[in-house]
Amino acid sequence: MSALAIRDLPDWPAGMTRETALAYTGVAEAQLRAWEKAGKVSFRARGPRGAQLALRSDLDAALAHLFIADLAEDLDFG
Repeated sequence: MSALAIRDLPDWPAGMTRETALAYTGVAEAQLRAWEKAGKVSFRARGPRGAQLALRSDLDAALAHLFIADLAEDLDFG
């Protein structure tokens, strides 16, 4: 995975690929998969050439939830 420089983005897009979502949230790939499994974030083929995109608002909500979740829930990457 190549790193995205924030200076290269004028603003974070409303729909993000997996790579951009990881850069935006700063979470581990396992956490992103856990959000998908829980239905908090979903990637859909809506981008150019069928690229899978997730909504920034869903990523924001899932990230915010990390700071109010119980420790046991935080550690459940199952």
